[in-house]
Formats: sequence, C-alpha cells, structure tokens
Amino acid sequence: MLFEYCLLAVVLGSVAVSLAYTAITGISPVSSTRQSRKRMLRSIPADQGGTIYELGAGWGAVAFPLARRCPDATVVAYELYPVPWLYMKLCRMLFGPHNLKVRRRNFFRENLAKASLVVCYLYPGAMEKLSSKLVLELEPRARVISNTFAIPSWTPQLVQNLEDVMCPQVFHYEMHSVIANIQQHIGVLSSIIG
Repeated sequence: MLFEYCLLAVVLGSVAVSLAYTAITGISPVSSTRQSRKRMLRSIPADQGGTIYELGAGWGAVAFPLARRCPDATVVAYELYPVPWLYMKLCRMLFGPHNLKVRRRNFFRENLAKASLVVCYLYPGAMEKLSSKLVLELEPRARVISNTFAIPSWTPQLVQNLEDVMCPQVFHYEMHSVIANIQQHIGVLSSIIG
C-alpha cells in the first residue's frame, strides 16, 4: 500500500510541476512524430561534426538518436521542464551515448555561437523570438532544421512535406543564405531611405 501511495505522489507531483511549467513557458513539451524524426535524422549526415544543439528537447526523442547518428559531434539537448529533463538525464546516464549533454537551461539565455547545426520543434512565438538570436549568434556555415514551424521572414533552402497531420513539414535553413537575404533587404531599405 505504501508503494502505491508513493507512486501516486510521484505521478501527481510530476503533473503539478508540468502544469506549472506550462503556465510559465506557455507550452507543454510535445514530442515530434516518428515520421518527422526519421525525416530530420535522415537529412543530417552521419559524419556531421561540431556542436549540435537541440532546443526544447522534451523527452529526448530526437536527441538520443541524433547523438548516436553523429558520433563525431557533441549534441547538447536543452530542456527547461524538470520531468522530461530528469528522464533524459537518467537515460543518458544509463544508456549513453557519451557525446550527448543534457542541460536544464533556458536556451534563450545561452550563447549558441558554437553551433554547426540547430534542431528545434518549438511553437511559432518561440520561433519568432529565436530568429534574431540565431542571426546574431550563428556562424554563416551553420544550419538550422525546424520541425513543423517555419522561422518567420527566413527563406528555407528545403521544405520537406510529410503526410503527417501533427508534423506536416520540416524546414531546412543555411545561415549563409539567411544572412545574405537579410543583407539584401538592408541594402534595399538603405537605397529607399537614402
């Protein structure tokens, strides 16, 4: 009987914490669908090196296979919610892989300049906020892959359409093209103003 009460307390505590973080962040952790994960992972070369950031990693459904697929890269999974973060942390300790780092931090407060690749599945408001951060911090050689939601005002190099109601598209961006597009718009505005 004591075990059942303890288990119930853990479950109710987890639900309460998740509800609190949903109120704080404005969204609950939602996992990518199997089809979208497979499509994203297949588009990343196995010899991808450098630092890969997964922003809003949730339960690690992308982070773990991504780290296994790219053993030469360091994969840093950011998740703010305590319950999914703890789950990822325990799975990483028990099963690896060793090139995966799990961080419970707000990625908006982190410097992402080391990124060779950024992978995310975030809601539209976060994508809009993330847009300027990535432009300011990422190197021109970096790439960004976004599940379901496009980055406002960016032109993707590739859009993969999926027959998936929950995750219908995957957007691929190359920072050198994004930066060139922004510079072109600034040039047009400068000629109009000046």
